[in-house]
This record gives sequence, structure tokens and C-alpha cells, in this order.
Amino acid sequence: MLDSAVPRKTLQGQRELVDRRQKLHARSRSLLIAVHGAHSVAELKRQFAALGDVGSILDELSALGLIAADGMPSASAANPGAAAPADAELPPLQLARAFINETAVAALGLRAFLFTLKLERCYTKAELTELLAEYRRVLGKAKGEEFAVAMALRVEDILRRA
Repeated sequence: MLDSAVPRKTLQGQRELVDRRQKLHARSRSLLIAVHGAHSVAELKRQFAALGDVGSILDELSALGLIAADGMPSASAANPGAAAPADAELPPLQLARAFINETAVAALGLRAFLFTLKLERCYTKAELTELLAEYRRVLGKAKGEEFAVAMALRVEDILRRA
């Protein structure tokens, strides 16, 4: 996938967030959650570098038909409505919780257990917002401050829609 391409979730990708049929690795799921047609492949590679080979993850998501970019074929290319409407996605609070959980697990592995227990007790926008400082701290400790800031900004962006 070209670095200048701007991937977006397909309808199948939107459904995967809800159904979890593909049994994606936490890294792949984190990236799927983050893809929303606003950031180029190059930006995603930079922001998610701590997760590993972002290009390969994007290629995997594309091959599964979960994401597509302009000029890039997808599994749902025959369907002109492949870009899912916003209401097909998880509600913003649920999406934010899923993103926090997946990125924490991908970055921390088993060390994420105690943090994810705290996350499970967050049900409101205020509770998730309060947890962001700790989220940023644990990610920063594990993967560096730049990664932690980028992920926290993603969560804040999701929460703005709530």
C-alpha cells in the first residue's frame, strides 16, 4: 500500500469491530480501530511504529477486506457502498474502550492485565477521560512518549464524538 494512500474501513471492517469473527491479533485490531479515512499510510506507520511492521498489518487488513484506500482493491470492491456509514461503527464510548484495551494489550502484553481491569470499570466518557493519564503513562513507559501521546490523541478524538 502506498504511503500516500488514506485507508478507510470497509463495511466488512465496521462489522468486524462488532462481531470479531476474524480473531485478529491485538495489533491488527488496534490498527483497524484507528483507520477512519483521515490519516495516510505514512502517518499510521509513524504513529503506530511501536506495534511493529504497520505496513504488513495494513496489508493483512486489506487482504481480509477490512480496509480499502482510493485506487486500492478490496474484498468488497464490487459493492460501491463499501465505505460503511458512521452508524455501522461501534458507539464512540465502546470504540474508545476497545481502542484503549487493544493498544494496551498490544504494547504491554501480559503486563496490561491490571490496567485492563481498571478499564473494565469505566462506563462513562468522564471515567475514560480520567483513565487517559494512566493510559498514557503505561504506554509511554513501555513504548515511548511519542507512541503514548499519539495513542492518547486517538482516544481523545474518538471521545469527542461521544
